[in-house]
Amino acid sequence: MTAITLFGGIIAVLVLHFSLGRMGVSNYWRGVVSGAVPSFVFLGYSLFHAMTLDILSIHLALFLSTATVLTLVIGARKKSDGSGIHWTIKIMIVFFLILFIVDGAFVSISTNGVPPEVAAWFLPNADKNVVYTGFTGVTRHGEEAASAESRALKAQDEMRKLGWKIEIDGVNDLSVLPTAHNSLRVLVLDPQGMPVNGAKVGVEFLRSDTQQPTPIQYLTQQADGEYRGDLHLQAGGNWILRTIILIEGKQVQVDHDVKVATS
Repeated sequence: MTAITLFGGIIAVLVLHFSLGRMGVSNYWRGVVSGAVPSFVFLGYSLFHAMTLDILSIHLALFLSTATVLTLVIGARKKSDGSGIHWTIKIMIVFFLILFIVDGAFVSISTNGVPPEVAAWFLPNADKNVVYTGFTGVTRHGEEAASAESRALKAQDEMRKLGWKIEIDGVNDLSVLPTAHNSLRVLVLDPQGMPVNGAKVGVEFLRSDTQQPTPIQYLTQQADGEYRGDLHLQAGGNWILRTIILIEGKQVQVDHDVKVATS
């Protein structure tokens, strides 16, 4: 979806700019209108769809940059006396082209992460294990963020004291396809390696830019210490999968960075 809105907006800028030119609108106002209209439309779209600030800012930067480059190029051609475009204009055009490439790379990495082949160059064991390099959103700040961090550390300390061993299978094959079952298996063992029965196991998804997780989905016990369930997902991208285990009045949680495929 990000690629569609990003390149769709750029195409809208191009169409508006040249359409206004055919209508006789001055080059300056062609740039203003072609940059402003897609930007305001996308801002309205973001109000009704979950949109992180990084994705929003990249869209607006590319829309406005595209309109600026078009205005500069067309203006330079009109003022040219046959000697070609001035070198300062060329530098600005190159700058914006580099900006397009860099912003596009950031969008790709934030959505899909660094390609495994590239990650293996500088991350240890990336060629042997699954590595998540995507970005789940803008990091929280303030009292609420500190409170969430405190709860996470408390849960980790509780798990360390209990000595439980938690094994989770199925997090590497998550998808939002209608036919995807997203089967998840959680194995809970006590410090002696014996299965823990009678636990209440649930999972929820969240991004780091929001404290509001998705509705919790509970798993059912199907064998000694083994809990299974099919997860229903509404959106792809990079998420934090939080597994919450409650037994005998004690609660622990385990967080995993996961990537949810859309195709």
